[in-house]
Amino acid sequence: MTPIHTPDLKQTRNIVVFGETGVGKSSLINLIAQDDIAKTSSGAGGCTLDARDYLTFVDPYIFRVFDTVGLNEPQIGSKGYLDAIEKAYRLVTSLTNAGGIHLLLFVIRGGRITETMQQNYRLFYEFLCHKKVPIALIITNLEHQERMEDWWDSNCDHFERFGINTVAHLCITGTRGIQDIYLNKYNESVIAVRQLLMNYGSGSAFSMEKTTWVVRVLKNLRRLVNSRNVNSRGNEKEMTRALTKRCGVGKAEAGELVRRIVRVDSDEESIFTNDTLLGRFVPKYLDL
Repeated sequence: MTPIHTPDLKQTRNIVVFGETGVGKSSLINLIAQDDIAKTSSGAGGCTLDARDYLTFVDPYIFRVFDTVGLNEPQIGSKGYLDAIEKAYRLVTSLTNAGGIHLLLFVIRGGRITETMQQNYRLFYEFLCHKKVPIALIITNLEHQERMEDWWDSNCDHFERFGINTVAHLCITGTRGIQDIYLNKYNESVIAVRQLLMNYGSGSAFSMEKTTWVVRVLKNLRRLVNSRNVNSRGNEKEMTRALTKRCGVGKAEAGELVRRIVRVDSDEESIFTNDTLLGRFVPKYLDL
């Protein structure tokens, strides 16, 4: 891989790769880079919105790829929300400094549509990007298919039915296999992914003023918290403490952030209803 030192923001494109733990996000990043720059997951869960970024060159652009942990359950507990406050603040800060988001890559395993998958789509496409960033679906672990695209032909109708709409999809494998048994499919995947980046990752970036961005993400994320304590005064103190102690935010600024997050304000309130977010009218999963 060509060494990268100081990226030119005018030529750098920022890609957020997200999905549940263990779906193949790191393998996808290594496929893009053609180098083992991202450590593959051991299967252990990570904190929602935790992210690491990597730089790789795909002529003529430098791509900054954010390997981002999504939800591993359809809802999170109050502690998980406090952890997510720190991660959301750091992620939005990094994205703001990098110039915004050009493309979302939603990574899933070929298998079933779950409630968690639906919530991850909303968390990143709706909450983080306000439906203003192109999103592509990457279905991994399809090396056993005789023709990888056959999986999509059999299952594509289900995604629209469950409200998961994307500008493109790819059916890929991130492994060459033992003794390169899947090498042809792997090389096919490399070409397809890199072409997708060029087609959809070279437009304008989406960004917002950092404080407003953080507030809107965390305001919406609160609707996924499965705890009665989320609206308690004690929880607000914990939120303030998370911002000051973990993120280095000043006490006054942290207090204002928390007030904006918990405030019911028609101008800032999300357009998404609790019933929609919690998937109450949607089966928990659909076997594919």
